[in-house]
Amino acid sequence: MRCLLPLFLLFAFGSHAQDSLQVFWCGAVTDRSVEVRALLNASVNSVRLEVDVDTAFSSPVHSPSVQRDTSGALTILRVKGLAPGTAYHYRFALDGVVDTAAAHIGHFRTTHPGPWSYSFVAGSCNSNSDHPVWEAMRQRDPLFFLSVGDLHYANPNSMDVNVHRQAYLDQVLSRPMAMGLLHQVPIAYVWDDHDYCGDASDASSIGRMSAAQAYREWIPHNPLTHPISTYQSFTIGRIHFILSDLRSSKTAQQMMDLQQRLWLHDQLRYARNHGLVACWVSPLTWNSAGYPENWGAQPAEREALANFIRNEGINDLFILSGDAHMLAIDSGTNTDFSSGTNDPNDHPVFQVAAIAHGGSYKGGTFDQGGYFPNPDIYHGQFGEVFVDDDGTQVCITFKGWRTDSMSVNTNLINSYSFCRTPVDLASIAQGRATDVDPCTLWTTEAVLASLPGAAGEGEVVLCDASGRILSTHATTWYEGLSMVQLGEPPSPGCYFLRLIANDITAVQRLCAP
Repeated sequence: MRCLLPLFLLFAFGSHAQDSLQVFWCGAVTDRSVEVRALLNASVNSVRLEVDVDTAFSSPVHSPSVQRDTSGALTILRVKGLAPGTAYHYRFALDGVVDTAAAHIGHFRTTHPGPWSYSFVAGSCNSNSDHPVWEAMRQRDPLFFLSVGDLHYANPNSMDVNVHRQAYLDQVLSRPMAMGLLHQVPIAYVWDDHDYCGDASDASSIGRMSAAQAYREWIPHNPLTHPISTYQSFTIGRIHFILSDLRSSKTAQQMMDLQQRLWLHDQLRYARNHGLVACWVSPLTWNSAGYPENWGAQPAEREALANFIRNEGINDLFILSGDAHMLAIDSGTNTDFSSGTNDPNDHPVFQVAAIAHGGSYKGGTFDQGGYFPNPDIYHGQFGEVFVDDDGTQVCITFKGWRTDSMSVNTNLINSYSFCRTPVDLASIAQGRATDVDPCTLWTTEAVLASLPGAAGEGEVVLCDASGRILSTHATTWYEGLSMVQLGEPPSPGCYFLRLIANDITAVQRLCAP
């Protein structure tokens, strides 16, 4: 009887863990950190995250132990100090006892600064989170899943925040197929209408504030700069992702308000000024006719944005969009809506939908084989994007996949590849971009690094003009300043310091005479 006791206790805790940890997922992954969110029941008081490269968790990195969130939000757990470009596993310790259930172990890979090759999957318009298309996406082994809107079709237009929370729980987080992917990879997500406040919803929707609250409480996300909107940005390798929110400030007269438009301008300039290719995520279709639910409904606003892209020399840009239930690719031949249509640069567009829904077409010309609507509600579709970066060129490949009806088997519907050579950072340092900070002089004693708002432990990463990492230096920030010893420069020229402290990052130019 005594030998059965450990088995009984193990079974008892397994049942307790199964009930205590209800749902979890992760996102906001950087080269050194991850954010995990978990829904715990009332039997749990505190939780801590364990992260390790080893499946046996022999040397885990721990998050701080935090109290279970009792407000209706998911409990947030963050781990920092991870290694770049590394595969990790994570699990939970509930009230000090580690949950070893295989179903409660998650996975992610940290990103990598500078030139780096990877792939991700993208899609929108998901009305069935139990469709095998989710398993098909998981089998592509992506770095992350990019949701381009309509993560669910609950249409939760309510002033009651619980309606919006419940939509995420019922339509996504409790569905095995979707979570089979989202336990393996992080999510990056911006809403469209059906997961915001319903079909064709906009800034006038009564559920606007509660939708924003639920998003912030339940979604692992990158930093948000607006109290209601969900637009955000992040950089992986030499791709700068810019996710626009085309619902919370959308009206009959505008796709986005002035604040978001200026933010978008700043993000595009940031990519240009830092030698990055911009990936603009527009949940509504860009190169489309005058349907109410796409950019063609606001031709003047679209023209103004296209003029900005042309006039500012935003050369290295591609666009991902959703909403229309189809796969489609344009090389950039039909994406110039500037006055005079005289932008010398092509900006390819990849239409990635529908994950699981019937087909639809909402206008636009696509020169890579036309457009491919979902045949019916049973055929899933999604996009896959490959980034191949050799340190000079960044080559992008779009692949559009369709499942064989309610099957995990996929067929390649369309593909397209193109390459860009981002403006190298050395030419920026020589004054081609007028709004970049002046260059700091390299000294052999110590360089003063400046990161306003930074305090405590952090890092300074030395990169050459193409973005390659030369060295990494642990440092301590005091009132936004740190002295870093770099030694002798490898050769005269322009270098860059990537400054890191907690959730703050910046780039400082460095000139070696």
